[in-house]
Amino acid sequence: MTFLFALFLALQAPSSCQDVAGCRAEAEAAAARGDYEAFHDLAWRAMQKGKPNDPSLMLLLARAESLSGRFGDALVMLGRLADMHAPVDPTLPDFDRARGMPEWAALESRLTGKPAAPADANTPVPASPAPATPTVPPASPPPPATPAPPPSAEGLSFEAPVNLGAFALAHDSVSRRFVVGDAASRRLLVIDEVSTHVVPYVSAASAGFFDDLTGLTIDAREGDLWVVSANATASVLHKLQLVSGRALMTVRPAESLSPVRFVDVTVSPDGTVFALDAAGPRIFRLHPGSRTLEVALAIDAPNVTALTAVDEHVVYVASGRGLLRVDLAPRSVQPVKSVEDLGGFVSLAWRNGALVGVQRTGGASLVVRVALDGAGTRAQPRAILAAATFPIVGTLVGGTFYYLRDAGSIQHVAVR
Repeated sequence: MTFLFALFLALQAPSSCQDVAGCRAEAEAAAARGDYEAFHDLAWRAMQKGKPNDPSLMLLLARAESLSGRFGDALVMLGRLADMHAPVDPTLPDFDRARGMPEWAALESRLTGKPAAPADANTPVPASPAPATPTVPPASPPPPATPAPPPSAEGLSFEAPVNLGAFALAHDSVSRRFVVGDAASRRLLVIDEVSTHVVPYVSAASAGFFDDLTGLTIDAREGDLWVVSANATASVLHKLQLVSGRALMTVRPAESLSPVRFVDVTVSPDGTVFALDAAGPRIFRLHPGSRTLEVALAIDAPNVTALTAVDEHVVYVASGRGLLRVDLAPRSVQPVKSVEDLGGFVSLAWRNGALVGVQRTGGASLVVRVALDGAGTRAQPRAILAAATFPIVGTLVGGTFYYLRDAGSIQHVAVR
C-alpha cells in the first residue's frame, strides 16, 4: 500500500524534465496513458525549452491542446503552422474533436491547399475532453520549416477591434505572440506575430476579472501571465497559463486591508510577484509558491502608477512626485534625483542599470530610457527612444521595446 501511494504521488508531481527531449518524451508518455492535462503542460514546457517556432514542438502542442479540450488554442497553433507552410497531417486522430469547430474547414484548406468538406453544423463541440487513445506521431518529426522573420523596421500592422482601449502590452517570445489588454471590452487579445491575426484570448467571464483591468505582465521563466483587476473597493491578482489563458489561481488581499486598487504588476527574476496599490499607496508581495498577498511596504507618495522589480528586494515606483527607489530589506524609499521631470510614467521596466518606460507629458507619449548611477538614486538625462501623440503602451523584452504606436500597429526599438 505504501508503495502504491508513493507511486501515485510520483505520478501527480509536477514534471522536472530538464531539456526538450525529456519534456517531449514525458509528454508523449502522458498522451499514451490518456492524461491529457499533463500532456498539455509538458508539451508547453517542451516549447519553452526548445528553439522558437520549432514546427515539431508546435505540432506537439497543437495535439495536446486538441486532446485536452482547448480546441480554439489548437486551431490558433495549427493556423500558425499553416502560415509557416509546415507539413501537418490534419487527419490525425488527435484532432478528431477539434474538427467539430466551425473554423476547421477553412483551416484544413490552409493546411492542405485543397478545399475541405465543411464540418457538420449539427455536430456539437464537446465542452471537455473525453478519454480516448491518442495516436502518437512517428518518431521522426516533420522537417523544420524556415521560421518567419521578426517584425520589420516598419513594424507589425494588424486589424484592431473597434474601440480598442489598450492599457497594457506583453510579448511571449516562445510563441511569438503579443498579449494586449483591452480595457473597453474587459478582455485580453492575442496578436500573432507571424500571421498578424487578432483573436480573443481571455474574457472577464472566463477569468473572473473585476470591472477594471489595470495591468499585466509575463513570467517567461514559468510560462505564466499575471493580471490585476479592480472594482470600486477591491482588487484581485490573477495567475493564468500563458499558452492557453487558462485561469490557474486568483489571490485577493485580506478584507481588513480594503480599500485596495491594484494599478500595476511585475515579477522579479526569482518569481516574486509585486502588485502596486494606488489606494494605499502600498506595494503588495506574493512569494513564489505562496497564495497569500502581504503588504511589503506602504509608500508616502501620491498618484502611484507603475512599478518594476530589479530583484526580490529592490523595486522602482512611478508616482506623482517622480520615480522612487524602494528597498524592501531596510524598508527605505528614496527619490530618484534628476534635473528633468520624472513624473508621468505609466509603465516601467528595468535593464542594465537603467529604467525604460512610457512617460506621458505635454500631450505626448514618450518611450524613454533613464540611466541611473551605481546607487540607483540619481538619473542621467533621459534618452527619448520614440514619441507619439497616441497614448503608447509597451513592453520591454530583452533588448527590444515593443509598443503600440497607434491602434493598429506595433513598433519596436532597440534598448542598450
